[in-house]
Amino acid sequence: MRFPSLITLAVALLAAATPARATTVEPPADFAALVQESDFVVRARVKALHNTVETRGGREVPHTQVELEVLEVVAGTPPAQVMLRVLGGRMPDGSEFVVAGVPRFTVGDEEIFFVQGNGRQFYPVTAVMHGRYPVRFDKKLNRSYVARINQVPLAATAEIGLPLAEGKLAQLLRRQRTADDALTPAEFIAAIREVHAAKSGPGGKRAR
Repeated sequence: MRFPSLITLAVALLAAATPARATTVEPPADFAALVQESDFVVRARVKALHNTVETRGGREVPHTQVELEVLEVVAGTPPAQVMLRVLGGRMPDGSEFVVAGVPRFTVGDEEIFFVQGNGRQFYPVTAVMHGRYPVRFDKKLNRSYVARINQVPLAATAEIGLPLAEGKLAQLLRRQRTADDALTPAEFIAAIREVHAAKSGPGGKRAR
């Protein structure tokens, strides 16, 4: 899945006379596609958010630099410091430019991030909302688990190829599922590594 370059999209959106519609992205074909299309995968905590503004084509283009504290490298080779460059943020006049429909970042949140095209894509997460998996902890069950970005516990990697439930359906799934129904971070990470190893092939070289 290809997206417009960060600057091309930024200028197009800022030039629009009406607010951008919600971003709609098809889910990956399956779990393997999500892993294979990612440059790297990390388990990380959002450490800080930094606003920056660039001038392109006579227009001010805001970005948010999302600083991640990497807790575990899951697949691929991330840079020593992971800073995701996301279109949108606060403008010099105090207003905020937001790309509608894309998940926002919150300092302190821990997630498993599938990263693709950082510095090139407007939102450098593979398949946008389909490439972020919050890590949650259920105090009652004393168990960590993985959810999709809609906070529905992820019961199986096969669900990754399905559209994200929204509204009342998402609420229903959140009520029906518990931490016991979901994959643990360790289980999810093991599955990612298995697919990534198959992609790389013998000796760590990428299979053709």
